[in-house]
Parts: sequence; C-alpha cells; structure tokens
Amino acid sequence: MRCSVGRVATGAIRDDATLAAGIGGWLRERYADRVDLRVDGLIRPKSGWSNETVIVDTSWAAGAAPDRDRNRERLVVRLPLVAPSYPSYELHNQAVVLDVLEGAAVPAPHAVAVEDDPSWVGAPFLVMTFAAGDPVGEAPALDQRLLTRPVEEQRRIQEGFLDALAAVHGIDTDAAAPLRALRHGVAEEIDYWTAYVSWAADGAPARVLADAMRWCADTIPREPVPDSLLWGDARLGNVLYDDDGRVVALLDWELATIGPAEMDLGWYLVLDELTTGFVGRTVPGFVDRTGAIRHYEQVLGRDVVQLEWHEIFALARSIAINDCQARLAAAAGTPYPGVPGDANPILAHLDKRIGAYAA
Repeated sequence: MRCSVGRVATGAIRDDATLAAGIGGWLRERYADRVDLRVDGLIRPKSGWSNETVIVDTSWAAGAAPDRDRNRERLVVRLPLVAPSYPSYELHNQAVVLDVLEGAAVPAPHAVAVEDDPSWVGAPFLVMTFAAGDPVGEAPALDQRLLTRPVEEQRRIQEGFLDALAAVHGIDTDAAAPLRALRHGVAEEIDYWTAYVSWAADGAPARVLADAMRWCADTIPREPVPDSLLWGDARLGNVLYDDDGRVVALLDWELATIGPAEMDLGWYLVLDELTTGFVGRTVPGFVDRTGAIRHYEQVLGRDVVQLEWHEIFALARSIAINDCQARLAAAAGTPYPGVPGDANPILAHLDKRIGAYAA
C-alpha cells in the first residue's frame, strides 16, 4: 500500500495501517459487489489543521484478471482529530450541506456516506468524492504558483472565489428543509463561540478573547438582512482551482451555519487583512478590499451592512480556533504557527478593532 504524508494536524493522528484496514473493511461491506476491493494507498493533504483528512485510492476487479484489469476510485475521508479541535464535528450536517450545494449546482464534493460507528477507524467519519484541483496557499502572496500566473488569471481566481461565495449565499435556505438542523442567526453563533472559547481553554480563556465575545453579544447588529447558507470558513485556501484558474470545488463545511452573508464575507476580508499584513504585500492581480466588496455586492444583488462588526466577530472566531489549535499543538509537541492564551499578538489587533468600532 502506498502512503504519502503531508503536513500533520495539531494533535495526534491515527496510523495509516489502522485507517487503511478500517476504511477497507467499511468499503468492502458497503460495496459487496466490488470483487477484490482494495485500498491501494492513502494520501494526507498538506493543508488543514482542524480535522484528519485522508485521500483513499481504491480499486476492484474489472475482469477475469483481477491484478491487471481493475476499476479505480479515489475517495476522501474526514474524521475528527484524536484530540478534537471542535466539541462536535456534526458530520451529518456537513453531508446535508454538500447535498444542498449539489442540488444548487455549486461546485463541491459529493457526500457518499456518513459512518457513525467508531469501531471501523476509532471515530465516526464522512466519505466524499475526490475533486481534482489545487488550492491557493494560506498566504496567497507567498504562493509561487499563483504569483507566476498572469495578473488577469490572478484576478479571475479572486473573482471566481467571490462569485462562488455569492452563489452559496444565494441558495434558498427556506426551500432546503435539511438546513434547519444548522445553527441559525448571529445570537446563536455568539452563544456557540462563547462556549467554544471556554471549552478550548479548559475554562481559562485569554481575557481579551473572552471580553470580545461579551462585546459581540452586547452589540449585535439589529438591521435585518436575509438569511444565507454560510460556509463558515470562506477563504481561498478552501477552494480548488483547475489549471485555468476556474473553481473546481469548495471545501471544508464543518462550520456551516445559517445567518447573514456578511459573516462569511467578513471572515474572508479579515483573514486576508491579517495575512497581507504579515507578508507585507498582496497578489498583484487581486483587487483591494473596496474592489472585492463591490464585486461581491454586484453578484449577491444587495449592499452589505454592518460589515466592520462582522469582521470583528470573524476575527474573534478565528483567534478562538487558532488558540485551541495552538494549545493542542503545544500539548502534542507539534510545530504550529500560533501562540496560545494571552500571549497571542493578534489579540492586540482584536482589541484595537473593537476600540475603533466603539469610538
């Protein structure tokens, strides 16, 4: 069996032999008609900190010579980390969202199945189809493959992301009954993330982060906006592109909820601001913040409102996840680009953004 290991997650991961044996057994039970079904290899993608993801190459006999004539299929399996980054991964909700996206013709993997029985690999898991493509790096301005593209292609990549984001937000959530299982509304999101901050820090969160969650709860925007299906982790690194810079698939729906589209746009903008500030430059073909907002509004069909508040809430959420993963990495002795607790330098930026908004 071929194995390939990319960047590991923040905590312990299961060994490849255990995963291959468990996934192989599950596949053989599910696809009893596939003669001599095998797991030929596992690949661990180089990106992703908050879950364990493996690409699984499978094959089965296609004719009288099973070792020569074989059908092949590549699948993706996602499961919680041994030391999880979230209290619950809501795998069924992720599958529901993928089904809704498929029905709306938004490019995303197809959900094959959710397995609740942990005996196969030590945890429940989600199986999806594999989408071939390449993501943009977590810091786009450091992605050499992106930087060598003509500026027109760079612009197309950014605009393709914004178009896809607006397409997700344009889905009729009232007509998609299965989406009712997702969290709904800003207040419920704040409740979730307030609890998350305490959970991730074992009840002793960074002071600025805890204060920020209270500030968000006290200043919820009151201007009514339509409900949208929210990605939850809307960034270029969660998009696969083909060689021509066209969107192939939108990935990572574990934080999907229902709420104002501004929550996703704010997430994208504030993370872009952080990475641009850290790197000190941007991608030449990318439009600036104002241009990105204008393009997104044109596709969405309405103006965004209270965007600065949503950027602050997004910044607080991203710091909460970063803090959790930094704590897990420290406990596991795994390198991680983040600092846990009050020492996190981004907390000062969060505090400054809140002060400027309140002023």
